[in-house]
Amino acid sequence: MYRSSGLATSRPQKAGKRLLALVCLSAITALLVFLYFISRTPHTPTGVPEVPKPSTESTVPIPDKAVLTIVGTNRTGSTVIQGSGFILTSSGLGGTNYHVLEGVSRATAECCDGRVFEIGPIEGVDAKRDLVVFQLHQSGSENDPQALPHVVLGSSRNLTIGEKVIVIGSPQGLENTVSDGILSATREYDNVRYLQITAPISPGSSGGPVLDPSGQVIGIATFQFVKGQNLNFAVAVEHLRPLLDEHLQLSLVKFQSLFGQSDHKQVANAKAARTQSENSSPVAKPLTGQFAGIVHNLSANTSAEFGILVNDSGGVLSGCMGVRQPLFGSGPLSGFVNELSVLFTVKTAIGTITFVGQQSKGELNGTYTVERQGSPNEEGTFTLSRVNPKGPGTNFDVANCPTDAEMNK
Repeated sequence: MYRSSGLATSRPQKAGKRLLALVCLSAITALLVFLYFISRTPHTPTGVPEVPKPSTESTVPIPDKAVLTIVGTNRTGSTVIQGSGFILTSSGLGGTNYHVLEGVSRATAECCDGRVFEIGPIEGVDAKRDLVVFQLHQSGSENDPQALPHVVLGSSRNLTIGEKVIVIGSPQGLENTVSDGILSATREYDNVRYLQITAPISPGSSGGPVLDPSGQVIGIATFQFVKGQNLNFAVAVEHLRPLLDEHLQLSLVKFQSLFGQSDHKQVANAKAARTQSENSSPVAKPLTGQFAGIVHNLSANTSAEFGILVNDSGGVLSGCMGVRQPLFGSGPLSGFVNELSVLFTVKTAIGTITFVGQQSKGELNGTYTVERQGSPNEEGTFTLSRVNPKGPGTNFDVANCPTDAEMNK
């Protein structure tokens, strides 16, 4: 009995030890496997999403190799203007602003790998829309170049307000400078379609391409309002297309004699006309002065008194606008005048207001649009009459324009 019982109790003890060892070995193996996968799998703390690494690749194909730096000189060889342009075809057809080539005796364009071309015959001109198309030639040759990089023309009407745009040019001579922004608005003024953009335009940028998100040209950088904020404008590319088929083949000398001299005569005639009576002249006097009138919001069917204090410096407007309750929109204004047509924009606390009107017998009449972020646009009409010919003083500062609160104390 003793032996039997002794054997019976000794065997279960050895089996228990083997079971315990097997359990420990399994646990250690599982722990090692877990640690192995932990070491190979990125760990993200609970509740914190993993942030993907930003891509270093550009999503917009930028045709910077097709952008030109244009230098214009006079008869003595002195530089009189520097601007930008771009290549339209592989055989060297190019485009820029009319004012970049206006009045120059010789012009060169640098592009691509540093090659410098002569700007040869002018092939198309639209002085009203500030556009010109020309042919590039290698220095000392009348043969068209071959296999040049070139842009692709798109459509400004395919872009929606708020979409990204890119401008390439040579501001202050800094070649192939790229800046970006958004399309703020489109403006129709005197049969010209302008794109208002926030991408900076500086002296030397004129004539450079404005690109859409796919890298196609939708406009040509043309001008900015110095006293405004992000008020930069480009002529829509649709106005450039017809010039590609004109084939004028004018030398720079012939171009200046036909267009430049004619424009100077028109300017002289316009100045002479301004000395006539405003009632009898088709060209209005400068818009400088104080104006008062009524603005009517068609969206709310509400009217209010308002006025502007404005300075007209060669067709460029600057000043202030004030509005009485029940409407709002006081703030600094900027704009431009072309003969009897007027366009000015007011930056206000409620949004951007754009006025488009016509001068007639001392009055200014037209329509306006209020653009508010996140809200539908509002539209209305306005009428203004000059009450004082005195405009802003020499120390005028837009920071001193009245606010809505100040207008309605």
